Amino acid sequence: MTFEFYTRLSQSFSQLLDDANDHDIIIKVGGNSNTKEFRAHSYILKARSPYFKRALSQDWAIKKNNMYNFTKPNISPITFEIILRYMYTGILDLKGSDCSDILDLLVVSDELLIEELVTFIQDYFYEYKIDWLRQNSSKVFHTVIKLESCKKLQEYCYEIIYEFPKPFLNSLEFPRLEKSILLELVKQDLIIEEIELWNYLFKWGIVHTPELEGKSITDLSKWDEEDFLALKNTLNPFISHVRFFDISSRDFHTIIWPFKKVLPEILCEDVLSFHMAGNIPENKLPSRNGIVTNDSVIIRSKHAAILVNWALKKDDDTKIPKNKYKFQLIHRGSNDGFSVKTMRSACSNKGPIFLIVKIKENGTIIGGFNPLGYKNDNYYGKNREYFGTTNDSFIFSLGNNKDCKKIISRVTNEFYAICESRYTNLALSFGNSDLIIKGTYDVFEKYSLLFVTENINDHFQENTVLHEKEYFVVNLERKHPGLNTVTSKHISYSPQPDLNMVAFQIIK
Repeated sequence: MTFEFYTRLSQSFSQLLDDANDHDIIIKVGGNSNTKEFRAHSYILKARSPYFKRALSQDWAIKKNNMYNFTKPNISPITFEIILRYMYTGILDLKGSDCSDILDLLVVSDELLIEELVTFIQDYFYEYKIDWLRQNSSKVFHTVIKLESCKKLQEYCYEIIYEFPKPFLNSLEFPRLEKSILLELVKQDLIIEEIELWNYLFKWGIVHTPELEGKSITDLSKWDEEDFLALKNTLNPFISHVRFFDISSRDFHTIIWPFKKVLPEILCEDVLSFHMAGNIPENKLPSRNGIVTNDSVIIRSKHAAILVNWALKKDDDTKIPKNKYKFQLIHRGSNDGFSVKTMRSACSNKGPIFLIVKIKENGTIIGGFNPLGYKNDNYYGKNREYFGTTNDSFIFSLGNNKDCKKIISRVTNEFYAICESRYTNLALSFGNSDLIIKGTYDVFEKYSLLFVTENINDHFQENTVLHEKEYFVVNLERKHPGLNTVTSKHISYSPQPDLNMVAFQIIK
């Protein structure tokens, strides 16, 4: 048998760092008046950091009086102290560190090639600091975009910018953005009016066209043909990705038409024909997707689009026009409480409801759609069950943002679609116990969740821990041909459910 005593080992190495009487390296970090010297042991630094292994090798470093002297003016004392203690003890202490400090810690970890820290900090931001990332997307993006080891945070920043582009486009860094990065953004489903996107793109083009330096964009009488041609060459890679046909005729005439020389002539003709005669060209780009989920800490816009399409019984990748649907958060467990009582109070009589749950163990997103909504009844705890009848309900898994594995199970027995349970140990149930969240009226057992539907329950066990849960109402069109208008048919009484009878069937 093997036994591990890491706690005592960590304590011993922490003491070694604090004493450091036999140190053989002095590291001076910081600059100006904010500097500090640290004493350490080179063999530990080389063992814990590939950067130090190279920097302190015989080919690079020179000892004087048996002592290495190392200077890192680009690393702040507070950041290096955290990393140094981590290298000795394996403990990362973030108490008292704000998000900007942690972002600096990520940059330094990348420089010192400490892969474990780089991975952890990216996950930490994603799991616990989503709101801060959204508010500081531009700062984070420009910090990590050139760090090869930070692909995960780069991708998340892209997702934030796709959904909330204006803070990024209004940032001081935007005019200096590299063309390749901006082009990638313009290709995506940015949630922004197309004329606004054109305005930002146009301003970027002016900055990146040296021939226009000092030229006024309001006095075109001072522009010559070469000026228009230079701007056209700058903007040319982007033109084919702009949805000009989604721009109103008024905005196109007022804002874009004065600069028509920067556009292909055939494009101008097609836009005029579209607005004046209703002719739709074959190469017209589809409108960008547009679902805002700014209140959620679990799902992104891409998830919301999938859920709406499933609710309307459309394909996953069906384009959704901007501003047509909005996910409105009405209850979040971490903010509003995990009891059934608070959930019922927030969700009752609100119409169709999406339940979104994030699993603590693996970050998987699961949930269900209740098209009937929840009723504000007063008979909870009377050991009865009332089933709402509908064939529009479904339960699902959206993966964990790593594998993005989507699974949907739709109703097969419409008479057992939504369970309004009054059993004291059964808080919520989709189907005849296909998705169960256990609890009582006043206490929500957020560790007790069970999928019994085939192929979904393979990923979970009973008593799975819930990291977070959210409830949303969405302005779905009840008259949409894919969404039936069946109302709830309550069975007056039903015995305790038979878990062998599954009301949902896996679709994909």
